[in-house]
Amino acid sequence: MRLLPRQWLYRLSDILANMGFYLFRGFRTRSLRNVTIALAGDLDGRTAREIVRRSLRNFFRDFVEIAIALAIPGDELRSEIPVIGRANLDAALTKGNGIIVLSAHLGNFFLLGTRLALEGYQVHILINQPSDGQLTRLMDEYRLKVRQKTIHARPRQDALRELSRTLKKNGLAVVIADEHRGGSGVHVPFFGRTVLARRGPATLALRTGAAVVPAYLLRDGGNRLKLVIEPEVELVRAERNKTEIRENTLRITQWLERTVRAHPDQWNWMNIHWQDSPETSAAGKEQSVQRVIY
Repeated sequence: MRLLPRQWLYRLSDILANMGFYLFRGFRTRSLRNVTIALAGDLDGRTAREIVRRSLRNFFRDFVEIAIALAIPGDELRSEIPVIGRANLDAALTKGNGIIVLSAHLGNFFLLGTRLALEGYQVHILINQPSDGQLTRLMDEYRLKVRQKTIHARPRQDALRELSRTLKKNGLAVVIADEHRGGSGVHVPFFGRTVLARRGPATLALRTGAAVVPAYLLRDGGNRLKLVIEPEVELVRAERNKTEIRENTLRITQWLERTVRAHPDQWNWMNIHWQDSPETSAAGKEQSVQRVIY
């Protein structure tokens, strides 16, 4: 990483991503389907394929940047990734209840905690650990090398205690909150359809009083990253009941939709499992999906 020109490394990752686009049929088909369902009417088949292709390229480039982060000094990495909106984070910290850094599988989400830590913040990352214990240990060791402390999502009660302890110290807990799949959650609208969103961020915010501040590492038109920190998400906090959890989960999901619409080629489109019943599905959208994929 120190010896080879970075443009060579990015070029190699782009070649591998282009190969993967054709080899990973399941990824390509499912991602195309989700892109077309979500953005139907806003794009044609060629544009949808280009979004999915660039999304995979973005993911492959993440690993080049991970290796670079291990190879160069922290001060150099800090200077290479500018911060936009730090005042939003500092304003939320003045409340003294810690911050849930709300993020997604967008841009280089692997290095989000690293870049925040380089600004001097105390950062912990909530991680769904692999079932393989040895792999979990290796990943935890890597995150420590790039200044990220790990909180494992399971067991759930242990994770909640660790998260609450971090927030009580007015620290930052990074939560990647965009996996809309099966299991338990709250049914909310997303791109005109229905998904099952995790209630964890909203529940944790209500329980601890922590602020919810969106942040993500975006890639610009070249090979440069920037850390974007948005203003705090305004939550309903009066009763701390199921109605408020649903409303706040909806607000978090609305933030995610706005952000993905703005940067569709930097998001992982595999993370959606639509929850619509056959009676409520939009037939026109489904037909357009078939035309794009097949």
